[in-house]
Amino acid sequence: MALTEIMFHIRRFVHKNSRHANLFPEKLFNKRHKIPAHFYIADDQLVEQIDNAIQPFMQQTKCDTAIEMNPEAMEHFLPGLHDFHALYPERVKVKHNDLTSLWKLSFQDRMDNGTRVADMLSDLPKREHNEDPSALLFGAVGCYNFFKHLVNSIIFQNGMFSWGRMEMFLAVPPPIYIHLTCNNDVGYMIYRSISMLFQMLFEYRFIAKLPREHFLPNQIEHKPIKGSRLRKVQSINPEYLYLVRIVPRQNFFDLCPIEDLQPLWYFVKQNCVSRRNRIIPNLEKWVPGCGPRLIIKNLPSETLKPLYPDEDDVELPQYSTRCTTMSNRNFYPNMNIYTQFGDLSASQMLTLFTQFRKWPEYSESVFVASLENTLLKLEAAADENMAITEEDDLPNEETAFEDVKVTETESGQTKALKKSKLNAAVSN
Repeated sequence: MALTEIMFHIRRFVHKNSRHANLFPEKLFNKRHKIPAHFYIADDQLVEQIDNAIQPFMQQTKCDTAIEMNPEAMEHFLPGLHDFHALYPERVKVKHNDLTSLWKLSFQDRMDNGTRVADMLSDLPKREHNEDPSALLFGAVGCYNFFKHLVNSIIFQNGMFSWGRMEMFLAVPPPIYIHLTCNNDVGYMIYRSISMLFQMLFEYRFIAKLPREHFLPNQIEHKPIKGSRLRKVQSINPEYLYLVRIVPRQNFFDLCPIEDLQPLWYFVKQNCVSRRNRIIPNLEKWVPGCGPRLIIKNLPSETLKPLYPDEDDVELPQYSTRCTTMSNRNFYPNMNIYTQFGDLSASQMLTLFTQFRKWPEYSESVFVASLENTLLKLEAAADENMAITEEDDLPNEETAFEDVKVTETESGQTKALKKSKLNAAVSN
């Protein structure tokens, strides 16, 4: 089954020098971005490349419902979509919403008990998490908050995955994908709590590199910034987007019951405030004297296996890891008093939480009270993405992976302000 047979529609944008360029608004070609939240395909051959790349997955899927994220850049093209709907009224639905900003709608629903997300997804078949995916999702997205919402949707059982799992085929900027799929080899600046949670909750696979020049809006030329803490990641394949497959793990609730999802989320977030935190001293603050239980293990550790045996490590993006099976019995080898939370892989962190959750002291521990207090604050917060601040956080984590130059500019302005204040103090 080809992509063209299951997608609702794909508008093939053209470049400015094309004979069809006069069909498009001038501003679509003139405005350049670093990493915009939305991307649009701008080349017919790229469509064929994507079609061929995902063909093996399409032949295996049983899902016959497809969603295209934001198929048009502006209202200028809406009449064409409605014409397409008129041709196939029972098969094609046009929704006036931004899937990339679904996290905002989810938050608004939580604030006023609205039904915005439910209305957007109302035409999808509803399925349980352990069943086949309810839909195939296609799109190109550079919004970091979108991926945070994917994690939160499973943890808090709302938002996009309320109707069941979705099998997603996305074109993603390299820094975001590397951030989500890396291990601690890349360093603690990139390997964070969201990296662990994403790898626990989702299967992921790198499929192909897509030339960035074949997408609109156009991209500003990449210029590495000297001294940037994200330089080594920002400099990886800036001329490409990564075509990837992402789908929630079907068996995850067998590893972590639904009622433990929020405790797991808090356990990971809180302990990764600094990935340099030592595991045993930290956990003994919640359960005094638990250290020997972690050092002396009588249970065998389960070995993880690559989820895609045909995947070649050489072809993976730098710092990205292979997706493996997930286990709550994958113990960290030779844990001692100096072992840090940043030493753990996603499965080892899940295993550590599972141990912690089974201890008889858990229900009366300070951890439970702290969790409840945090969830109450989250209910009253003005943003679904209220974060537990991690060590070395950048001023704005979203822009760090979407538009790093903005962050660096702000940093430079801060230094200039401090310098001016110092000069003023000296002169006085």
